[in-house]
Amino acid sequence: MGKQVKAYRALALWSMGALAAAQAAEMEAGTGKIERVEVTATRAAGAVDVQQVPAAITVLKPEGLARYGQGNLADIANLVPAMSVQQQAPGVNNITMRGLVVRGIVPSEVQDASLVAVYIDDMPVTLKSSNPDLKVLDLERVEVLQGPQGTLFGAGAMAGAVRQITQKPELGELFGTVEAVGSDTSGYGGVNRNLRGMVNLPLKADVLGLRLTGYTGNDSGYIRNQVNGKTTNDVSTNQARAALRLRASPDLTVDASITASNIKGGVNDAYAGLAPFTTIALLPQTSNDNLQLYNLGVSYDMGGAQLVSSTSYLHRDTLYVTSAQYPATAFIFGGKNPLMQAAYTIGNAVQDFAQEFRLNSKGGGPLKWTAGAFLESGKRDTRQDEPTTGFDKRFAVAHNFPGYDSQANDLAFQPNDFFSGTQNTRSRQVALFAEGTYTVWDQLDLTAGLRLFKGTQDFDLRFTGLFGNLVGATPSAPVGQPEVSNSSATSRGANPRFAAAWRVDREHMLYASAGKGFRYGGNNQPVPFNFCGVNAPATFAPDSLWNYEVGSKNTLLDQRMTLNASAYVIEWKDVQVFNKLPCTYYFTQNAGKLRSEGLELETALKLTRHATLGLSAAYNHAYATRTVVTGIAAQNIPEGSRAPYAPRLSATATASYTIPVRGNDEVGIAASYAYHSDAYTNFAAAQGSYAQIPSSNTLNATITYKTGAYEFGLFGTNLTNGAKVSDVTPNTIAIQPGDTLFMVRPRTVGLRAKARF
Repeated sequence: MGKQVKAYRALALWSMGALAAAQAAEMEAGTGKIERVEVTATRAAGAVDVQQVPAAITVLKPEGLARYGQGNLADIANLVPAMSVQQQAPGVNNITMRGLVVRGIVPSEVQDASLVAVYIDDMPVTLKSSNPDLKVLDLERVEVLQGPQGTLFGAGAMAGAVRQITQKPELGELFGTVEAVGSDTSGYGGVNRNLRGMVNLPLKADVLGLRLTGYTGNDSGYIRNQVNGKTTNDVSTNQARAALRLRASPDLTVDASITASNIKGGVNDAYAGLAPFTTIALLPQTSNDNLQLYNLGVSYDMGGAQLVSSTSYLHRDTLYVTSAQYPATAFIFGGKNPLMQAAYTIGNAVQDFAQEFRLNSKGGGPLKWTAGAFLESGKRDTRQDEPTTGFDKRFAVAHNFPGYDSQANDLAFQPNDFFSGTQNTRSRQVALFAEGTYTVWDQLDLTAGLRLFKGTQDFDLRFTGLFGNLVGATPSAPVGQPEVSNSSATSRGANPRFAAAWRVDREHMLYASAGKGFRYGGNNQPVPFNFCGVNAPATFAPDSLWNYEVGSKNTLLDQRMTLNASAYVIEWKDVQVFNKLPCTYYFTQNAGKLRSEGLELETALKLTRHATLGLSAAYNHAYATRTVVTGIAAQNIPEGSRAPYAPRLSATATASYTIPVRGNDEVGIAASYAYHSDAYTNFAAAQGSYAQIPSSNTLNATITYKTGAYEFGLFGTNLTNGAKVSDVTPNTIAIQPGDTLFMVRPRTVGLRAKARF
């Protein structure tokens, strides 16, 4: 405990002394003051100054990412120390906040329920293992809400929420931008290039406007395949977005948008036993992500209140193919040569419809409130198989099964396919929510909120093939018995939240809050006893937590400095623990309690009209409060074990300086440095599948010249190659050359040019 207190104290002193924060403050051009940033995270009728919101919220402006040629979720995480992202391929990722995580990325997981909600405006787009990589969103800002947001945002926001707020069409002016970026990645990498364009069209002055955005890009691979010398993870991206705004009357505004995306790439994996950034893939490794998002938003001013409706539809198809020569050879043929050419294929077809109605109070009275209803209906069809070249013939010889055929004998999708599976999930949920704030003595805001929810999920699962059947085929019983599971799970409950904020004056606020977060339960995939020797539970129940938080928000030195701090304790019970078995199957069960404790600080300083410094930092200690007994001795979590995938310490520092030159031209110099301490892939080494994700430090820098309507920039990312490994899958197969490492793009240096018209 003494070490923990010292760590908190050291972190606080470090943050206070640094006088900065990388993300929280965009500085007001030409003045010595920090701009007041407004957010809509409270879901109120209008935007609110983030310094007046009693919660830990980080606000990012897209310019801070674009000047480095960046903008995806991993780039956002580098500027938000409380947030970390593991990424295995484009759109195959996992977000962690405040240490609330028990497992990594499993694209085939039946219950792919996120702990961090990702929103585009009011539209949820979250899957735990595959948040979309959208570079075409034309963002106004990004709001990152740390800690449970279960009252206003629901089950997917148990650990926090990332809200990407898009620019809306302007109704009275024609303008646009074009931006081209070219860069080169070191090592096995090569040339990267992308082109982005936006045009705002006033179709009818002050009534109807259209905003069109397009993005196309090609990013070089940087992982070398030892088999043929080629790179395996090149990425091609094509995306477009159309946003329409209709101001039908002074009181009625309608926003409609369509976003389409196609991303084709590879997998960012390498083997620890080979040279750096090197893999062995006997077959091509690919990822393909096709997505369409549709949203209709309506806002109606009723005088004393504002009515908001958001209707969303998501259609997404993903295909994820990895070369699986090592598990195929090891599990079926005892690791004996030759290696089998196996392609482990996971396809997900997702459709989701969401409708939210929200009524917000207006006016200047002491009571402000929000109430609403949320309905969602979705389905996810997962298809897996493992086509393996020459499998049937080799199996027939090895197991004395003349004429063996995977499709005929073990009911696989096709011949030479030793595992086939379908997982079809249907989900429905409905929720009612309300939150109100009453101001006492013009300084004390008392807030109470509640969300009532009910969710149902239906599961239809079927596994076949030699490795999927409950009982495999034999010469005496030539047709195997499929593994089949059909079930339904329903969860219901209530999520309260309470907060008190004391506004000492306009520049200083103290707050305390307590809120509940939850996540739905679900169904496990079938685990064949004949391969794994385990009778896995068919279902698992919801889990929930309480977050207790205190904080302070301060604006100092005549609005030249902000200093925000928060401390929290989170009690998580009935945790959905992930058990990965040596046979490669897995199941989830409710077991034990976890606690997460932490401190977060953000501070920003405007040194002069032209110079800005910043630093933000987060310390987290998430651990099992007592031994968690799972029913499998090797999977038990020892008391005090640290939660996986959660860095203990993270920090980001930035500096920027602008130099006025001829006329209104200017030169801008900026740099950012992000540090994440190490993490591990499981709670304890005794559990197995335990490996270190090494610490990382990322240095980015840029110099930009602005003249009139033009902007030119030179930038470098990961300049010291201090960030290398994003995720690790520990090796459990003797013939595989070490752990599977998922690598971060090495040092990249490039040029960008932007024109406005």
